[in-house]
Amino acid sequence: MDRIVRWIGPGPGDLFLEIGAGTGALSRLLAGHAERLWAVELDRDCIPLLEDALAPFPGASVIAADILKFDFGILPAPRPGQRLRVAGNLPYNIATATIGRLFDSRLEPADMFFMLQLEVAQRIAAPPGSRLYGYLSVRCQYYAEVRMGFRVSPSCFVPRPAVSSAMIALTPRAGRRGPGWEAHFDLLCKGAFAHRRKTLGNSLSLHPQLGKIAPALLEAAGIDGRRRAENLSVEEYVRLTSAFHDHFAP
Repeated sequence: MDRIVRWIGPGPGDLFLEIGAGTGALSRLLAGHAERLWAVELDRDCIPLLEDALAPFPGASVIAADILKFDFGILPAPRPGQRLRVAGNLPYNIATATIGRLFDSRLEPADMFFMLQLEVAQRIAAPPGSRLYGYLSVRCQYYAEVRMGFRVSPSCFVPRPAVSSAMIALTPRAGRRGPGWEAHFDLLCKGAFAHRRKTLGNSLSLHPQLGKIAPALLEAAGIDGRRRAENLSVEEYVRLTSAFHDHFAP
């Protein structure tokens, strides 16, 4: 756990939202360095232990909530000199949904550090052309700079899980587009990867909303439809979305 804290590097003036705080193993270490910590945990059995772990830290609060329903608006905006940061150990079944909610929330954290199942972390960080590169890779790499951290052995956990984990860091990018553009980005990326074994042109042509305009859209974006979705860079998906947003969106 100390290695995770060193990698995150909490400091004075930091405001932490911790997701899946459990019994407080990471929480108390973050709270000892940061100005404020909101530790979110759903498991009612963990709440008393988490509250005990954070009792010595006046800047720490326990929030019993489901992160997939959590109202991010209750968090105060950072003052000058403060940074809002996010950390957490995300279970496999909610990891992608949680990260997606954070992107959609417009919370604007300075950075996010997550422990994920190894395969999920690898999918997020995968480069174009690799076996694991897909919709999740493109979406995460559009919203944030992705940095793989270190692997975490199953032996570090009690009870011991059947899979390995890894730390990953996401630093949100500045200059995001509006919600309408980003909804189109999501639409196009999902459409592109909907039929992974087909060419990009064929995959888009099968989409109920994009099918009729697929050839003209690809031409407007300057992208060869004979390529496959996994071979396009994030920048090319941005170009494809801009062409759709500017010329074809209803």
